[in-house]
Amino acid sequence: MSVEVQTGARLHFGLLDVAPPFGGCGVMIDGPTTCIRVRAASTFECDRRHRDRIVGIVDRWRQMTGDESHPSVSIEVVEAAPSHNGLGSGTQLSLGIAFGLLKHTTGETPNREHVLQLANRGRRSAVGSHGFFEPGLIVEGLDRTRSNDCDLNPIDHLIQIPDSWRVGVVLMDEDSAAETISGDEEQQQFDALQPATHDVRSRLVRILTDELVPAVQRSEFNVFADALTRYNRSSGELFASVQGGPYNGEATADLIERMIVSGHRGVGQSSWGPGVFTWFDSEQAARRAAQSWNERFPGTRLRVQRPLRHPCPR
Repeated sequence: MSVEVQTGARLHFGLLDVAPPFGGCGVMIDGPTTCIRVRAASTFECDRRHRDRIVGIVDRWRQMTGDESHPSVSIEVVEAAPSHNGLGSGTQLSLGIAFGLLKHTTGETPNREHVLQLANRGRRSAVGSHGFFEPGLIVEGLDRTRSNDCDLNPIDHLIQIPDSWRVGVVLMDEDSAAETISGDEEQQQFDALQPATHDVRSRLVRILTDELVPAVQRSEFNVFADALTRYNRSSGELFASVQGGPYNGEATADLIERMIVSGHRGVGQSSWGPGVFTWFDSEQAARRAAQSWNERFPGTRLRVQRPLRHPCPR
């Protein structure tokens, strides 16, 4: 028996606060993809490139099931989204491994809570964790009191992006990108930040609830794009003391500024970056941008993706 789990990537538009329960907004897109394969084996085997992550999930599986030995399975990471680019690759990888392991060992579609327990993700942003099961535009953590009682912030809004819209994921060459932030360093950065004031958080919430969410519901691309650019920049200001401004590093800030000046809409940095996004109102508009992208923005690569509409794991 072999189980294969494929999922998309997560773009994060920004947090509402840098202190619990955080809250924020983002969307699942159809790539770069992550693919996990779990199959029967004579003994436990796993992908050496991701051994620590896989073993951690398997250890939690043993605690959950009470099994003293490792399962007789091979866990292979067939494909993974590039790490430390703001694409939520770690969360999708962990959830895919957890889902595949549970489905293989039980023969049934796993319980959502069990998958989340094994993956052990979503401490700050719940977008990628919810999006693995329910893709779309996700807004979470609007109500502090409602979120404080939960391990994972509940979803406040889950909306499908219009079929015709596309998103460009912009990745910078390694020698151009700012230093990536993750793990212990990421925690240190958060520890150094000051929580959002009531006024700042309220302004971010208003952009989401009064402009961005209604624009998606009404398929008003221009309103959505303008609100998204402002929301992303305003959320980024929460991190200005540790990343040098609303965006992480001079290269990312310069790229975003040039994209906006060139007429691109819905532009921003996903999570810590250096991945950047820009939105298009049609496939045709995205293709036109892709044709001359390398000449206009050397040192970067544009991937045109679709918003993810259906959950990948089954």
